Amino acid sequence: MKAQHGFALPTLMVMLALASLAALLALRNLWVNEQLLNAEGDQLRTLHKAHAALALAVADIVGTPANTTPNLRHIAGNATQTHAFFPTSMAEYDTLRQRLSPNTCNVGICVPNALNNSTAKASYWKTQTATALSISAVDTLGGGNTVWYWIEVFPQANSPQDNFIYRITALAHGVMPSSTTVLQAIWARATPTSPTGQWHSWHVLHD
Repeated sequence: MKAQHGFALPTLMVMLALASLAALLALRNLWVNEQLLNAEGDQLRTLHKAHAALALAVADIVGTPANTTPNLRHIAGNATQTHAFFPTSMAEYDTLRQRLSPNTCNVGICVPNALNNSTAKASYWKTQTATALSISAVDTLGGGNTVWYWIEVFPQANSPQDNFIYRITALAHGVMPSSTTVLQAIWARATPTSPTGQWHSWHVLHD
């Protein structure tokens, strides 16, 4: 009888240890899953914010109605002015290129001399926020982080009009350091002054 009691105690302790280990593993799995869900949710929010920035960029290109205060982002001005603007003719496009040289972007308006392979990488845009147009988090889909965008202006090839294609890149940071989305899309205006246009592509940039 004493031998049976002596054997039961170690068995009970082993079972308690195994139960404790199983509970710890279950808690760890719950914690890992929670972290993964938080990261996934934060990444999804940054993607939504980047999408919202694309719509704001198109509104920026189109400009304000004619009966409101003129916006310098849509007026070339005279030879003494140096601000960046959205051109509506090749003559204005040449003026913009002269103003932005040697820099290709200013307050989110860009006129690249040629396609740069680096612009297809997220890391490139992460270092260019000083040349972007920043958007308050209030104007996107929530969150406490700023969103940035750049609009590259390209003349439309084989077009009978002075029409342009716009490549828009939006950068959004999430709450977590690893939650960053760089979204790039191409939008073409129906005419040089039309308020409407068409999306041609969009994709998330990676390195």
